[in-house]
Amino acid sequence: MKRISIFLLFAILSAGVAFSENSSRLNELLNELDKQLELRSTYEQNRIQRINALKSVVANPNLAPEQRYSFYAQLIDEYKAYNFDSTMHYIMASAALAEQLQNKLFIDEAAIRRGLIFATSGNFLEANNILYSDIDSATLDPSLRIAYYSALQRLSGEVAEYSQEPNIRESARQKWAEYRTKLMTLFSSGSDEYLFYELEEALSHSRLEQADSLSLMLVSRQALSSHKYAIYAYQRSLVFQNSNQQTGQMEWLARSAIADMQAAVKDHASLCRLATVLFETGGNIERAFRYIDISMADALFYNAKLRPWQIAGVLPQIEKAYQQKQDMQARRVKLFLIVISALSLFLVIATAYLIKQTQRTTRAQKSLRAINKRIVSQNNELEKVNLQLKTLNKKIAESNRVKEEYIGLFLGILSDNLNKMRDFRTLVRKKIRYGEVSELNEELNNSEWMEKEVANFYQMFDTTFLQLYPNFVRDFNSLLVSDEQIELKKGELLNTELRIFALIRLGIKDSSKIASLLRYSVNTIYNYRAKIKNCAKGSREDFEERVSTL
Repeated sequence: MKRISIFLLFAILSAGVAFSENSSRLNELLNELDKQLELRSTYEQNRIQRINALKSVVANPNLAPEQRYSFYAQLIDEYKAYNFDSTMHYIMASAALAEQLQNKLFIDEAAIRRGLIFATSGNFLEANNILYSDIDSATLDPSLRIAYYSALQRLSGEVAEYSQEPNIRESARQKWAEYRTKLMTLFSSGSDEYLFYELEEALSHSRLEQADSLSLMLVSRQALSSHKYAIYAYQRSLVFQNSNQQTGQMEWLARSAIADMQAAVKDHASLCRLATVLFETGGNIERAFRYIDISMADALFYNAKLRPWQIAGVLPQIEKAYQQKQDMQARRVKLFLIVISALSLFLVIATAYLIKQTQRTTRAQKSLRAINKRIVSQNNELEKVNLQLKTLNKKIAESNRVKEEYIGLFLGILSDNLNKMRDFRTLVRKKIRYGEVSELNEELNNSEWMEKEVANFYQMFDTTFLQLYPNFVRDFNSLLVSDEQIELKKGELLNTELRIFALIRLGIKDSSKIASLLRYSVNTIYNYRAKIKNCAKGSREDFEERVSTL
């Protein structure tokens, strides 16, 4: 009995942890969806740019008819989930062009597209007439069979879901299954299309474990921002819906809706369904209302009758719940105002009493205020003096640190030069002793050693300076416009421009002194300084003063 109790306690705790993790993941997804909804116009502009680019190509009068038909097909693909009227316009344009060309393949293809768009938009009668009457399946080109059966299967599925007549609904459901079977014979067993129809079949027969595996495989193959991902994520939400796992259902509806927003899709179902589930679970009513409102706006923009009709079924309920919550909040606000008003009245009475009491002590406080004022004034003066002392001490400390570093640098250079002088004297004596005067003369005329010494000096200066001011290069670039910022070559610590202003940072501002230290002419130093100041952000007059404070 004790073991059973421990087991039950462990199971309850585990379930609680899992629920907490699922809730946290759902909140993260809903927050991400809210961010993506704010970016809808940006994603929509990307689609509009693609559409305008295709329209500019189609507008070319010299375009060959077959090429024009191909670009019409691309425009139909761009519009089919974005705007019903524009989709129909280009379907009809492609149909007219196909008739003009007397191309049966193009004629049948345009008819299939028209039948499919009517089926997905709720125009079932028109879709049925086109797909069953206008198209002769016996003479249909084999390359169009997948598209034709897909359109028929979609029409059957929509009729099965929305028809109010039981006999029609059952007949449509049978056709939906039959066309799915035909389509599965036309796709390879490992393709996304085959797995999708296999998932539909598993869901229709409540094989939820298989449906879970298939839907997970499908979503894992797609880019997260693609329209296909949105479709497969919606199908995966149905797996959780049929398993009565509302949190999982909402997670995948949110993922599907995010992909729809990123793909700039207007004919979508995920956001509306997510709003419905949020409402049914008593979750965030404000969020549910916002989602259903956006869904209706997108459905009206798409301008097909099916989606607004679907949304209209749940919109009044969510709107009513949202209004009730708003009314409740308004009543709370009214109650708070009444309480605040009562407290304000009490505060006025208390204030009047305090004013009366304060007047009695005002005379005594006047003298104290005068004393306090003098004390405050003296404290302010002391604070200013302390601040000046802190600033001065900081500058002295920095100056001492710079002096210590550069005294060490100077002593190191001096010691190194003494050693080199000693070695050179030894070399001269040796050369003279052995009569190698010409070689000695060549050695003296060789400038390579001087260049090496200058390079060593630069290296030692750069290293020491950057030890003192490690952020100098970054801070110096922040004073320059972005296009003129200095980029060091590989292996460089400082370059000539940075060394000049490094010396200015150390307080050496005279061009002749800088030229002497860096082994350049005064004119060269002047030109470098002028060039850098011309690239400064803001005024160039106080540029060197700003460098001195880096």
